[in-house]
Amino acid sequence: MTLSTEHLPVARKEGLLIERLSDEVLVYDLDRKKAHCLNQAAALIWDHCDGKTSVEEMSHILQKELSSPADEELVRFGLREIGKKNLLDKNTFVVRDKNRFSRRELIKRIGLAASVPLVLSVLAPQAKAALSCAVACAFDNQCVSPCTQCVAGRCA
Repeated sequence: MTLSTEHLPVARKEGLLIERLSDEVLVYDLDRKKAHCLNQAAALIWDHCDGKTSVEEMSHILQKELSSPADEELVRFGLREIGKKNLLDKNTFVVRDKNRFSRRELIKRIGLAASVPLVLSVLAPQAKAALSCAVACAFDNQCVSPCTQCVAGRCA
């Protein structure tokens, strides 16, 4: 069954800083102040969220690129993970599947944890936290924050 274009996933691009590494993608959400690391499988899925590529087509792309089994359920799992992190345009796609598998169930089924789409997230600290006294003396025992002096590598 082919879905109409409004039901195909579209990756959110606004308000994001994106850094591509060799086998993963780092995405910083400027609105929510969160950083997300997409492993290779999740990055492949997200890259193909163009409003034109179906879940079925994405599963074929994953099989080819990762040289490992990838079915539509794996892609749906990845889309759910990416969607939970607000990296999909919510107006274009909602994952509706009857047989939802957990990450553990998918790993058992596929056998390779590396091919399961993972999105790891961290809350980014505010800029002022970088100037805390605990780390301010790290550079040549010189205070680089409002602290007064460095004593044994710590501001006093």
